Amino acid sequence: MSINKATIMPQGPTFGPVSPLPGDDRWNETRAQLLAQMDISMGARVAEELIFGTDHIATGASSDFANATKMAKQMVIKFGISEKLGVMTYSDTGKLSPETQSAIEHEIRTILRNSYKRAKLILKSHAEEHKNLAEALLTYETLGAKEIQIVLEGKKLEVR
Repeated sequence: MSINKATIMPQGPTFGPVSPLPGDDRWNETRAQLLAQMDISMGARVAEELIFGTDHIATGASSDFANATKMAKQMVIKFGISEKLGVMTYSDTGKLSPETQSAIEHEIRTILRNSYKRAKLILKSHAEEHKNLAEALLTYETLGAKEIQIVLEGKKLEVR
């Protein structure tokens, strides 16, 4: 998904949201698209951890985690996109055996853990771009898609 804008200004219960451009309505999403969305959801917490350290992470990413967890759960129990549990759907009504429920929870945790690792790798490998974007957001508070692209290319924004 392309980004419409990013801001550090809180909007309702969201701290500094990134809004995607409206795209085509998608009725089907690929495994890669779902994983990418989860990786994006992990980005805020990973950034906090990398910049401030694990002792100074905050609670702001909780809604991002809820979204990522929901996607991972749907991948496992609804979409049949689980390497471990296979192409099968599972009832979400609580009528599963303890073993099956445990396997589902383990798979969801594994998917989320891997997503967190991917997000960390992405942010570490693009540390300079991340730093430039953070500095631009601290200066301007909100950046549009074109401004974000300029910053990510390592160029300076014109003074507004």
